[in-house]
Amino acid sequence: MTDKLNETTAKLLTTDYPQWRNLLSSVVLAILCTGTASSWWYAYYTTPGSDCHKGFVYLSVLWLAVQFVVISYLYRTTTIPAFARGAIKLLIMLANIWFGLFIFSLKPCAL
Repeated sequence: MTDKLNETTAKLLTTDYPQWRNLLSSVVLAILCTGTASSWWYAYYTTPGSDCHKGFVYLSVLWLAVQFVVISYLYRTTTIPAFARGAIKLLIMLANIWFGLFIFSLKPCAL
């Protein structure tokens, strides 16, 4: 029993992460984050009467920049344990879901 616990603890605390997997996960996260922000930009620029939501366009640019900083930190740093790396990736994905739900719940101002 203690062997399994020690093995699980070692897997969670390992900082050994293959470079190809690190690159692939960083690229996938960047594409997902960019997709969320760019879909809002598309909706903003193609929907008539959405001029009052210009602040959210600026917020989405800041949102995307912060996420790129975190993703690049995950890519460049090799001392992050596996459990923390997985938790950060999960938080980025969940945050994008909530951001998308918030942004697309906004109604055009002209209606």
